[in-house]
Amino acid sequence: MRRTIGGILWLLVGVSLLVMWFTPARPNVGQLNDASTIEMISEVELEQREVASFSLTERSGETVTKQDLLGQPWVVNFIFTRCVMSCPGNTKAMMELAENCEDTDVKLVTITVDPEHDTPERLQDYSEIYGADPEQWLFLTGEKDEIHDLIRNSFLQAVEERTGKDRLLGFEFAHTDRVMHINEEGLIVGQYLATDPVSMATLARVLHGEMETPEKNEFLVPKAASGDLPAEAGTSTAADADVPGEDVEQVEAAEPVVPGWLKTLPAVNASLNGLATVLLVIGFILIKQKKVQAHKTTMLTAFGVSAVFLACYLTYHFGLQAYTGESSKSFPDLGFIRQVYLVILISHILLAVTVPVLAGMTIYLGLRGRIERHRTIARITFPIWLYVSVTGVIIYFMLYHLAGVA
Repeated sequence: MRRTIGGILWLLVGVSLLVMWFTPARPNVGQLNDASTIEMISEVELEQREVASFSLTERSGETVTKQDLLGQPWVVNFIFTRCVMSCPGNTKAMMELAENCEDTDVKLVTITVDPEHDTPERLQDYSEIYGADPEQWLFLTGEKDEIHDLIRNSFLQAVEERTGKDRLLGFEFAHTDRVMHINEEGLIVGQYLATDPVSMATLARVLHGEMETPEKNEFLVPKAASGDLPAEAGTSTAADADVPGEDVEQVEAAEPVVPGWLKTLPAVNASLNGLATVLLVIGFILIKQKKVQAHKTTMLTAFGVSAVFLACYLTYHFGLQAYTGESSKSFPDLGFIRQVYLVILISHILLAVTVPVLAGMTIYLGLRGRIERHRTIARITFPIWLYVSVTGVIIYFMLYHLAGVA
């Protein structure tokens, strides 16, 4: 019986690996700079993109234009002050970048995506929280349409105002977490993820002149067939980036290159963990009531559900690696919440490794009639198995709903 159970598990793992091996990976917009990817999609000439002209209002009340920023490198991020998710972490990352770049001529620029609420006065209060030096770090607001057009059509990043039931307090806008590096001539030369400390450390080294922009961080778009993009007029669209009708960052955020069946697996995995939790609790109640046969059936079903979960789990992470180049989703820097998430995640992973072995041993001993030994092992197996199943559901809701990771 033990060999049979182990064989089933390894068969499921093998099937998952075969599925991923023979499933072709499709290129991601963010991989345009990879030579092999470029060769796959077509012979495309890439170029840097110029930021369109703009005129916005700084927290001091002064007008800031694109021309005011030319002649020095600058870094831009996008936030809104009511945000309770990634914006505090993004702004903290910019604060740390400002500290690291005090001895450079780099200008930091934070643009609100919620200008109707984020007045200059409110941005002034917000900037003081992070000790932003007005000579080094600007906070800009203005007309919402102008700002959103600038983000979408010039920086090619995502921004969307939520409406209806999706518009919750602190979640009024969805927007990119990317930080954009612009050179002295107004060309976008790099993009970095504010929620990734390694990515931001790389940006700091680039700004200090210690290294060139890494290939994976370069911001390049297919060259317009008619020649130079009309960046000054601000008329560039996502079609210029060979993604008709879509914003480049929106494409990445929604991951349209990832098959629909793969994107549903996190919810499936959470459901399987939830089902396993229910079965484990029922099985525990049944054995306390001395309903041995019903307990046996329930626990074998729970083991089967967990085995299916393992197959789906491996399929999802191998698939994510194949399609996006990353095997897992990162939890954004939300301070204490992220620490709680990491504690749950690490304990979940460490204990999950033991579940197949412990559960297999427990079931094997029960089926062989070695009841005393079965009970001894079950006292260890049950709480670990239950903890792993419950935390699997918690991790899903924290990552995909609380943190809003796409």
